[in-house]
Order: sequence, then C-alpha cells, then structure tokens
Amino acid sequence: MNKTTNINLGGLFFHIDEDAYIKLRNYLEAIKRSFTSSEGSDEIIADIEARIAELFSEKIKNERQVIGVSEVDEVITIMGQPEDYLVDDEIFEDEPKRKSSSSSSSQASSTQRKAGKKLFRDPDDKYIGGVSSGLGHYLGVDALWIRLLWVFLVVAGVGSGILIYILLWILVPEATTTSQKLAMKGEPVNISNIEKKVREGFTEVSEKVKNVDYKKVGNRVKSSSRTFFDFLGDTMGVLLNVIAKFIGIIIILCAAGVIIGLFIGLFTFGSTGLIEGPWSYYIEVHNATGIPVWAVSVMAFFAIGIPFFFLFLLGLKILVNNLKSIGNTAKYVLLALWILAVIGLTALGIKQATEQAFTASSTEMRKLPSPVSDTLWFRAESYDSWDDRYYHDRFDIVMKDDSRKLYLEAVRINFKASEDSTGTVKILKSAESSSYDKAREKASGIAYDYAMKNNTLYFHDYLLTDYANKYRNQEVKITVALPTGTVIYLDPSIQRKLGSDHANNMRYATYDMANHFWKIGKNELICLDCETEEIPDEDMKEEPHDNDRIRIDSEGIDIDIKDENGENFKMKIDREGIQIKAGTKKDTVI
Repeated sequence: MNKTTNINLGGLFFHIDEDAYIKLRNYLEAIKRSFTSSEGSDEIIADIEARIAELFSEKIKNERQVIGVSEVDEVITIMGQPEDYLVDDEIFEDEPKRKSSSSSSSQASSTQRKAGKKLFRDPDDKYIGGVSSGLGHYLGVDALWIRLLWVFLVVAGVGSGILIYILLWILVPEATTTSQKLAMKGEPVNISNIEKKVREGFTEVSEKVKNVDYKKVGNRVKSSSRTFFDFLGDTMGVLLNVIAKFIGIIIILCAAGVIIGLFIGLFTFGSTGLIEGPWSYYIEVHNATGIPVWAVSVMAFFAIGIPFFFLFLLGLKILVNNLKSIGNTAKYVLLALWILAVIGLTALGIKQATEQAFTASSTEMRKLPSPVSDTLWFRAESYDSWDDRYYHDRFDIVMKDDSRKLYLEAVRINFKASEDSTGTVKILKSAESSSYDKAREKASGIAYDYAMKNNTLYFHDYLLTDYANKYRNQEVKITVALPTGTVIYLDPSIQRKLGSDHANNMRYATYDMANHFWKIGKNELICLDCETEEIPDEDMKEEPHDNDRIRIDSEGIDIDIKDENGENFKMKIDREGIQIKAGTKKDTVI
C-alpha cells in the first residue's frame, strides 16, 4: 500500500500517492529549470501550477479521492513536456527530440481541440463588464457586432437587453488567469501557450513603461499621491468614453438603416422604366420631368446616401480608434458625385413644380329636354369594368378601347335655380400645366359624360383622360340649373359627388342631403321629406307649457306661446307675410 501525501497546488489541496507525487515533483522541477532565465518565470510557473490544479479538480470525484500515477500522466499529456517546446535552448540543445514526446504533444493537441472554447468575460477589451468581448471570442465574431446587437435589443426590446447584459455580467466569470484567457479564445492551455501569453503581457507592460513620461510621473510623485480630483477626472473620462461609444453605435445604426433603405428603394422604385409593372405606371404618371425614374432614383441615392455613408464612417471611427481612412481620392469622388446629384435633383424639382404653375379650364354647356319634368332623379354610375382597373382606388389606371387611361374620381355636382324655365347642365373641366395653353389643352382632353333615361339623370362618378396627359390635378365640376319649383331626388349613389355649394332650409351638410326629395328654391333647396324638429327658445327662462307650439317646416314658421299670466303670443310667417298676435290686441299683418 503506497503512502499518500497532501499537497497545495495553485491554492487547492489534493491527496496524492507517493509515486505520483514523485513524478509530479520531477515534472514541476523540470519546468522550473526550463524557465529559470526567462522573463516572468514566476508568473509562468504559477499559471502552469494553476492549470494543473484545475485539471486535477476535473478528474477527482470527491475530496477523499487520491490522485495516482495515471492521473499525473494524463495531466502531463495535456500540458506537454518542457523539452517539447524548446523553451530554453541552452538546456535541451544537446538532447534529441523523443518520439514519445512528439506523440504526447500530438495527443495533447488533440485533447485540447476537443475541449473547445469556454465562455468568460474579457477584462482586456471591455467597455463595461467585458461581456460583449467574451461572447465575441466564444462565437468567433467581432465584439463590435455583439455591441450593436445589445443596442438593438435595448431599442427594439424595450430595455430587455440591459437585463440580459446584467445577468451575463453576474453569471459569466471573468478570465483572470492565463489559462482562462487561453480557454476563452479556444487556444490549447499547455506550457507553450501559457509561456507565450505571459510573455505577451510582459511585452505590453514594457512598451507602456517605455512610453511613460517619467518627468511627469516624477512631478506627480513629488507633489502628492493620487488626489480625489484625479480620480474624479478619470471617472468622468471613462463615462464620456462610454457615452461616445454609445453615440457611435447609434450613428452607425441610423446611417446603416438609411443606406439599406436607399438600396431597397433603388432596386424597387428605381426599377421603374426598366421593369414593367402596375406600380411603374403609377409612378410614371406623376413624373413631369421627362427624365427616367431610374435616373432620378440614382441621383437621390447619391444625394442622400453619401452624407449618411460619411456618418457611418464617423460612427466606426468613434468605436474603432485605428480605423483606416478611405483615402482622399475616394472622398473627392464622392463629394463630386454628391454635388452633381444635388444640382440634378434641384433642377428636376423646379421643373416638376412648374408643371402646376398654371390652371386652365374648358367649359361645355348642355340643355335638358324641355319642358323639365316636375320630378327628376339623380344617380351616379361607376366604371363599367372593375377588372380593368389596376389599383381599385379613386386614383387609378384603366384599360379602355385597348388604350391606357387615367381614371380619377374628382367629380363634383352642384344644383341651383335657373333664370328661366329651361334646365341646363354645365360641365367645367380643369387641369394644371407649365403654361396656360398646355393646361387648357389637358383640360380639353378630359372625357366626361352623363345620360338621361326617362326622368333619371345618370352622372359618371369618374373622369377619364389619356395616360400620356399624366396627372395634372384634373377635375370636373358640374352645375345643374333647374327651374324654380322643380323637385329632385338625390340617390345615395351620388352622395360622395355632391359639392359644397348647397344652401338648404334644413342646414344639412352636403353628405346628409342624399336619399331625400328637394325642391329648387330661388336661394336654397327646400327639403320635402325631412323630419321636422321642434326648436325651443333658448332665451326663455322657463320650460314651455304643454300647449305651447313651435313649428318650422317647408310651409313656414308657426309659434304659439302662453306666458305665466295667461296671455298668448302668436306669430306666423308664410308666403302671405307675417301675422303677429299678442294678448287681446288684434292681429297685425305685415
């Protein structure tokens, strides 16, 4: 039965039998001899011992378990022999490499590859807690993208990203030791890599020492130790740095979003004229410049995209200190493209605006059959073929007689009393253009019609014009003049086409006039089938008596009120005039 020994390795206690202890001691002594003359040898040996302790901890199942020779051999296989890496050329220059050692090294590398990466927080590249950098090492991506993802989660997830970050900050350990930093990056944690990592740290420290302003440091030491204000200044500097990085991320996200949107617009909106589709006709019909829409899209892409591209670079420079410049040549080329695009868009904008500078109209007058019937019905007719319409909207493009037409529902109908016994229909067509003559020509190109069958007039609720005329605010205003006393019925289909110039005795809004009979008066329309409303006198201090009467209808006004003294007040207004009676006085006729 072998003796057991208690050892302290890397701050941890282990039970180890005598043979395993002797083998481990010889192994550690060989490592110490290898690094005797190396810079940072104490740190290298301490990290190696910590790594060996970590491996032992993974192998034992309980505190009483004794480490044997087999466990030591497995650890040596993983860590490798000192002579395998020729750490100190003077020690091993006369010894040939052993085949077994090479085999052990290969086995160790294989074991490490299988181990993979471990998740740690990176303290060497952190802005807050090193979570993003640690995730970047673990996932194999740049930490910048992880930080952009956090910003997206904060904005889109209503702050949920902050909670997730804090949880990871608490739960994920920080890579403090060399072996943890190697495991974080997925590098084999063996003698060679530990030595390399430690020496890299010493090199960074030495570089910082070389760049120190010793005179400045000496003056600071002479004056006093670090003051509260120095600490406050450094803290503010860190906070400002974090805020600047956050602003940089916001700039990058905004600029990238605009640029991506411009790319999408360039390949969709900008394809008009190159790829035919229903949307292309809708865009082209508004284009008054004569320049292809794809060319306008390219200019808009440069005019808007170039400034946001430089904003994107600015955000990257805020985040990445050593970002390379794109070069002066590229800057001047982009500046020239931007100036040309802005000038081009300005010229096109002026040309587009001039197409609405003048408005002209074309008038057509028609007489209704005489004599006009006592009662006329008015209805609206929709376009006959729904399937020929592209968008199924008030502004549309239709196919009629094998040609493309512009369809607009810009039609309004008004009614008034005629000056004689004849009825007329006045059709006023209007349009806009860059000159009066062109506007009048486009107005004359509007096609509109109505039909009369028996006592019903059917008005189209739309107008048509050739697609080549483009959209120039074309509209049709219809005025129907009828003899006084003519009765008309407004069908619900014409409800949306009624104009606003309709004075009526019921003070109805235009939209409410449909589905009623109206009589043409000299100054207003008189409703014949509207419900009569009793209107109380707001100036009366008391509620009216049960036998009080106030009537307002098409025949006139009839008021009969009795006061508290029993005296009556009567007033009647109709076609015969005004009749007033108060108390016991006789009627007075005005």
